[in-house]
Amino acid sequence: MSKCRINLSGAHSTGKTTILSDLKPFLNVQFEEEIARRVIMKLGWKRDDFLPETQPENFLKLNEEILQRQIQRDEENSIMSKDFIADRCIDPLIYVQKYIGNEALRKFREIPGVLEWTDRLKTALIFVVKPQKECIVDDEVRLSPKLEELDAFHNSILREYKLLGIPVFEITELDRQKRKAFILEKIQQRFPSVLISF
Repeated sequence: MSKCRINLSGAHSTGKTTILSDLKPFLNVQFEEEIARRVIMKLGWKRDDFLPETQPENFLKLNEEILQRQIQRDEENSIMSKDFIADRCIDPLIYVQKYIGNEALRKFREIPGVLEWTDRLKTALIFVVKPQKECIVDDEVRLSPKLEELDAFHNSILREYKLLGIPVFEITELDRQKRKAFILEKIQQRFPSVLISF
């Protein structure tokens, strides 16, 4: 089993990738970058190819592949006892619920490996990043962000973590230094051996 499992979670355009970059000099762990962009590129899709309103099948396929890759990486890191921090977590479950519906969420929960993975997440250190209008950037790859949608996603993901019995810390600060300091403080309390400096 991995000793240290950390996840950054939340809607797109909340600054998770930036936070991950800010943490790199301070942590001696494997950094698992966001999978979504790589999956989209691998599939050769543009945003219009997986819009949930017009391409729901592709949207489901994309999120299932993202979810399965995340689970696979988590399993590999656990088996090899690697300490790691990952960009994303149960986010694909919420995307399918929000854009397709509760039946899609139910089916995703039944994907092989999801139950075991969510059980492992109960021992992880998970940070959910609250959307801030200042962070919203349309990268023309993922879904086009609107603050109201991101806020709804944020509330949904917090509910899902609670339903699954997975404890999380909510990051409500916009300031990058405060975000970094908050995360490093929680890591120091829980997994002090992975800190290079603080």
